[in-house]
Formats: sequence, structure tokens, C-alpha cells
Amino acid sequence: MADKQQSHAFVGNGKVYFTAVKNGVEGKPFWVGVANAASFSHSVENESELKEYHSGKNQTWDKLDGDKSTTFSVTLNERRQAAMQAALQATVTEVTTGTATGEEHAVSEVGDIIFLKHKNVTEITSFKDSTTDTALDLVEGIDYTIDKKYGTIELLEKQTLTSPLIVTYSYGTATVMKPMTDDVDYYRIRVDGLNKVGQKDKQVVTAYRAKLSPADTLDLISDDFSEMTLEADLLYDEAEEATYEIVKL
Repeated sequence: MADKQQSHAFVGNGKVYFTAVKNGVEGKPFWVGVANAASFSHSVENESELKEYHSGKNQTWDKLDGDKSTTFSVTLNERRQAAMQAALQATVTEVTTGTATGEEHAVSEVGDIIFLKHKNVTEITSFKDSTTDTALDLVEGIDYTIDKKYGTIELLEKQTLTSPLIVTYSYGTATVMKPMTDDVDYYRIRVDGLNKVGQKDKQVVTAYRAKLSPADTLDLISDDFSEMTLEADLLYDEAEEATYEIVKL
């Protein structure tokens, strides 16, 4: 009788973690960031019924359960690197500090833009045109401006320049992400959940083998917090005899 007096309403909240599995080896779990929605969906396909006809009523005699499938969906408001890497199925490399020597760029007029091959420029040590005997030195603030963080140069003064311009510069570290190139087998997903109403119980939900699909959309320009939805098909885990589990605490 006491249980009838208690609410079991549910408003979920919690943290979502991914763990990449590559070549059968689990990596380190990482928190995907602020998620405003996470859910599991279930479906059954290819169900079929066997009818009986000997009674004349043509009722169901037996039924094939069909193929069961489960999917997971999470909507993110943050862009943590590990979550972005998973969402875009990307490989990530870290560029170390270095020097680009004699990088050539073809320009001809005032206002022409040069995109250096490296970003996060720390210093330009040489910037000349291609005149054979007496190469013309270009001076920052007079002949050109530079946005060092973006690695972008704009020409300012109208001069007789022999193209290409040749620039030598040093650059700092950067992270390069290349979408749709990863080789992750699947992800292990864990949701540490909290019910904010009712019994206010806690639960841990674990999906054993989640095959992520790449995010459909990556918003680059927006006036509001951008959302990114990640979806995954849950694969059956033979050792666990299930696709996912719910542990009530």
C-alpha cells in the first residue's frame, strides 16, 4: 500500500560517456559534454504471422517475432574534441611547432590574400618577392598586414612585385581534424543518470557495442548554441547476451 503513495514520475538528467574500441582494444572513457537529450529507441522488423485455416476463422496460429533492433541518440550543445572526433568519424593529428622555409604564393595586386599553409604563426623571418638580383623585402604594416592566428596575409601597397612572393615563418601548435577518416570499431556508451522527480533514483545505463553514424549536420555559423545529434546502432554483445543494460541504484 505504501508504494501507491509514492511517485515514480521520471525527468532524466545525467552524464554521457563514450569509450572508443579499436582493433578490440578499449581506449579511455571521455565525457561528451553538455547533452540536452539522450534516448534509446527500439523496433522490430520482419514480423510475420502463421494463420490457421482448418477452423474457418483464419486466426493467428503462430507468430515469428522478427528482427529486434535498438538505436541510441544524443544531442550535444558542446564541442569537446573527443566528442567532435566521434561525431565526425574523424582522425586527429597534433601539429608541433616548426618553420616553413621558402613557401611560395602567387599574388599580383593590392588586396590579394595569402593563406599560409600553417596557422598560428609566431613570426615571419623573411618575406620577399622573386626578383632575381635584388629581391624586394616586404615590411609588415606598410606592404602587408597579417592575422597570425589564422595565417592570413593581405597586401597593402601598389608595387611592382615579381610573383611568386616567398615567405619564411615559424608557427606554433595546432590540432588538425579530418572528418570521415577514422577506423574505430565501435563505442561503448555509458549514461550516469539521475531522476530529478518522483523517487529521485539514480541509474547507470551501458550500451556495450554502439556503431556510431556521422553527425548529419555540423553548424559552423549560428546566432545560438549549436546542437549536434549523434546516433548509433546498438550491436548485440554475445558475452553480455544483450545490447544494453539498465542498473537501478
